[in-house]
Amino acid sequence: MSQAKGVLPTRAEERDLLYKNPRACGYFIGVTLADGATLEQLSAWLKAVDRAIETLVAREPAEGGKGEGVRVARVAVGVGGRVFAILSAGNSAPELPVGMRSEAQPPGGWLPPNITLLNADVLFYVMSVFETRVNEFMAGITDSPVVASVSLEHGYQRSDGTEPFGYKDGLRNVEPSRRSRVVYIHTDRDQPDEPAWTDGGTYMVLIKIDQKPAVFKALPDDAARDSVIGRTKAGTRLDMVGQEVDPHHEPAEVGAAPANAHVRKAGPRGKHDDTEIFRRGLPFMEVRDGQLAVGLQFCSFQANPAQFDAVFNDWLMNPLFPQTTDGSVPGIDALLDPSRSLTDIKHGGVFFVPPYNEDGLLAALTPPVTQGKPTHARLAVNKVVLDPNGNQARVERSGFAFRVIREDGTAIEGSKFTTASSGRGVCPAELEVGGTYKLIETGAPPGVTVAPLADMQFVADKPNIHLKVENHLPQPPSGYGG
Repeated sequence: MSQAKGVLPTRAEERDLLYKNPRACGYFIGVTLADGATLEQLSAWLKAVDRAIETLVAREPAEGGKGEGVRVARVAVGVGGRVFAILSAGNSAPELPVGMRSEAQPPGGWLPPNITLLNADVLFYVMSVFETRVNEFMAGITDSPVVASVSLEHGYQRSDGTEPFGYKDGLRNVEPSRRSRVVYIHTDRDQPDEPAWTDGGTYMVLIKIDQKPAVFKALPDDAARDSVIGRTKAGTRLDMVGQEVDPHHEPAEVGAAPANAHVRKAGPRGKHDDTEIFRRGLPFMEVRDGQLAVGLQFCSFQANPAQFDAVFNDWLMNPLFPQTTDGSVPGIDALLDPSRSLTDIKHGGVFFVPPYNEDGLLAALTPPVTQGKPTHARLAVNKVVLDPNGNQARVERSGFAFRVIREDGTAIEGSKFTTASSGRGVCPAELEVGGTYKLIETGAPPGVTVAPLADMQFVADKPNIHLKVENHLPQPPSGYGG
């Protein structure tokens, strides 16, 4: 179970779930560490954070003193690259999670292009119905010389489940049966390239999006507004209007709907269903320059940031997705298209949420050195396609085929695999630690023409192998997707 306990519930914790409580508020607390912070200072601070968390999440006594009391707060803790950089000075320095490595990321990083990075080295996502507890928590985590600055963003729940434009939000999310696989790192399954200590952890992405209700309201009519979202205000998908369909259980395939509608771009279904993110965002309202500002604190959790990259960058922000039957260009997601001025992305960040450790955050981030020498290794790849200028091309990445052979050319049984729409692929076969191998690309998705990839030789020098595989397009990309 991860440090996101209570924000990302297991079934056993549903009774403690504060996220869905209409009285709960969200607090996104960013902490920036001081320049020159030492390992000793960071370690002491992480222990202080553990004590503050223990107080934050403690139950309020039940009325009359009977029973176990009421849960009033929960927290997810995400750490950024600077935390790992400081930890690297110690004897128990952890191997960096794959999603935090610059060499594993696409050329522009995981976030949308030109986005302002959130100024935080540690992000606390708190859900609470008791603001006093949150204030005490903030005082507890900032009373340290290691803290250079702190930021606070708010979010809130709405009992009617609508977002600032008045539309139902969160109607489709990851089904409970798939939630664990989508959200949490499983080093024995879909994330064999991650260090063993990250098993049970997750990645948290936060993006603050301003919404402009006046601009949205100025659209010609309800039909124009519905076409931006892809649903009616009641929550019915536009291709389901006139049918009695529960939005929570609507058919997977999207029928007639604007190709750039938010629902169409964000949930393309079909062969792209293998890439999902679990959303835990909250609307916000604040006073800025004497005026009310509203929007969404978009927050998602996923086992690898490549999942977010596919949904946000390959789909939402890609004008060529999805491919249309008449050859027209869909354009950027109508809700996020800068030319429409309906929204404005303010800032964002990617953080690693470590697996739960009963001894606290420091113990979670500084696992003991594994004894014994591993004998077997697993391989995962991340496919990136570049245009002739070296920029990432947003094309179909589902269906690149690979196999692995030994250095002498002999085949390895069960080594064939293909990539998902996130560009990730996992070799099913176990490799021998210390062995030298070649990764061979045997095919590309239909309609994607890329320059041939030279065989990649690599050494399985550890049990978890990650390779970023880059192809180049000889020509501008065409539309793709269903």
